[in-house]
Amino acid sequence: MNASGKHDLRHAARARRREIAARTDPATCEAAAQALADAVLGFVPDAGRVAVYESLPDEPPTARLIEALLDTGHEVIVPVVLDDYSLEWRYAVPGAGADAARVRRPGHGGRTPSPADRQGWLGVDALASCDLIVTPGLSVDAHGTRLGQGGGCYDRALLHRDPAAPVVTLLHEGEQSAEDLPADAHDLPVDGYVTTAGRVVRLR
Repeated sequence: MNASGKHDLRHAARARRREIAARTDPATCEAAAQALADAVLGFVPDAGRVAVYESLPDEPPTARLIEALLDTGHEVIVPVVLDDYSLEWRYAVPGAGADAARVRRPGHGGRTPSPADRQGWLGVDALASCDLIVTPGLSVDAHGTRLGQGGGCYDRALLHRDPAAPVVTLLHEGEQSAEDLPADAHDLPVDGYVTTAGRVVRLR
């Protein structure tokens, strides 16, 4: 599939996600947050380091997951998107809200991190020390191909991971793809996905 076709898939996936977010009431969102937390905790029975993203409003919610991981003794790191779309990593802050948006590229609704912001950051290769990596994504197919937002942030970041550490993507129920998604040479497959219904699908 050419770049235009992949762009069309992303456009359709984003529209579907907006529709899901628009019809999700607070009670359903709370149930989804708990279902995700319970399911993901099953991947890491012992305390370890877990990489998770701080969800944006229309994404599967991760604030409850982050709190649950911290409460059960895990070390949690979260990404910061730099100007060149590479990912830096910092420790998760207990009590951060569900709308704790990732720092975005200037011009895309975010800000440039200051030297004070960078204190205590863990480097772009911090995934090498993680026992589990939880990624965002718009869809995942049966082969583990993940449709991301198009910046390539996670494909570059995952080059640093320990191959033994599972990589799972969080999806709203219904966002999984029955059809094969296009994969470029740089696209790295994920090992499974977890949906907001608490459904765990292991692919690799």
